[in-house]
Amino acid sequence: MLTGVLAELNRHVNSRWFTAVLLPGLLLVAVAVAGRHLGHEGALSADELRVWAEAVWRGWRREPSGAAVDVGLALLAAGVVGALASELGVAVEWVWLSAGPSGGGRRRRRAVRAAERAGVATVAAYLPQRRTWMSDRIRLVEARTRAQYWFDASTAWPRLWLLLGDEARRPVISARAAFADAVSLAGWGFLYALVGIVWWPALVVGACVFLTGWRRARTGLDDLATLIESAVDVHHRALAEALGVTLGADGVGAAEGARIDDMLRKGGA
Repeated sequence: MLTGVLAELNRHVNSRWFTAVLLPGLLLVAVAVAGRHLGHEGALSADELRVWAEAVWRGWRREPSGAAVDVGLALLAAGVVGALASELGVAVEWVWLSAGPSGGGRRRRRAVRAAERAGVATVAAYLPQRRTWMSDRIRLVEARTRAQYWFDASTAWPRLWLLLGDEARRPVISARAAFADAVSLAGWGFLYALVGIVWWPALVVGACVFLTGWRRARTGLDDLATLIESAVDVHHRALAEALGVTLGADGVGAAEGARIDDMLRKGGA
């Protein structure tokens, strides 16, 4: 049985690597090679591209060994750029989720004006405070959890995750994967923009790919934050029970929240 499970897992890993790394990498390599041949002046010349492609094909037919070498190099390059896109995605995610010491001033002013127009009182802790909307969206989960249940969500989440069943975990995992795919897409956008050095249309493609990744990342992160907050709302009593914290009729109050925090932080600050 274990062998079958490992084989199935390996199949899924290989499938994801093929669709998420190799194929996009091959496309980028093809665009870079063709773009380098066309250059800026003939960037949109379909006839020149067709003539060049036919010449390459004839060369491969004359020397199959050369074709094999070219294909091997293309696969190697595709794997390298795929790994690079993933690393760039990690860097982009760090920037988008960076918890800077200040920021969000413009968004904070807009939020205050919107609240005033709606006749709604503002809560200082819920107003934008960080440099990016995505970072603030994650911070809002922490602020709302602290305000309602008096404990730190970031400290409690790993323990709460252990209490969730598969049905509750599945949408969270899907939302996290969607966000990861989006930031990886933004990384591909940067790589296409680099190709724009030799072929200007790649700059347009790179900008479109990056903006698409950014838009999907906002949607994915919003879904993820909503699901995390929902899990805290539904399962915070189970967390308190698992930790041996007795709750009254009103649920988690200041004293219970402080005790949960103290237990999770092992008495540390």
